[in-house]
Amino acid sequence: MSFNHYTDEQVIASIRSRGHTDQLALKWFFEDVKSYAIGVWRKKYRDLSDDNWEDIFTDSSLKLISRVKKGLQLKEGTKLKSYFTMVVEYTVLDHFAQRNKNKTIPVESIERTASEPDVYTFEQTQIADLIQEKLLQITENPQQVSVILLVSKGYKYKEIIQKTGYQSEGACRNAYMKAKKKIINYFLRHPGEGEKLRALIQENHKQ
Repeated sequence: MSFNHYTDEQVIASIRSRGHTDQLALKWFFEDVKSYAIGVWRKKYRDLSDDNWEDIFTDSSLKLISRVKKGLQLKEGTKLKSYFTMVVEYTVLDHFAQRNKNKTIPVESIERTASEPDVYTFEQTQIADLIQEKLLQITENPQQVSVILLVSKGYKYKEIIQKTGYQSEGACRNAYMKAKKKIINYFLRHPGEGEKLRALIQENHKQ
């Protein structure tokens, strides 16, 4: 077996493993397939930002892991990389559908007085508290959690500066990317936990 190449069977076995999962196989596959899948679709979906692609790739990875865990069987002749690339496009379409849906929802004003406590909407429900607690567990960084949750609510980096201790949009973006990397790595090691958290986030967005 080559150090830098794994078969579909080896990758699938690594995802399904309940014991010592071969992290090298998963790391190799998701790094390789990410560049391939995004390369295929980037020209078609030009208005997606790098952050959009990170979200889409994370969502697609969790979908693939969940389906493999549940017994996904590829059709004869279908490669795992090709299957994942199709999952990415469906996730892109879901992203656009959600974005169009959000355009019809009035955006709450973010203007606050100096004396008003800085309390985020996502802290006002029990579900949101569970999400925040889990993300804190993973990232071990409260400010990064604040940024990633605010981004998930649709806030722009220039707005997030007003709500956190970060001094620039670049610092907010850096915090977001660091948190995303920690979360992705955690979900690759614990795909079941990733599905639970994703379900909680979706439920929180309905409120």
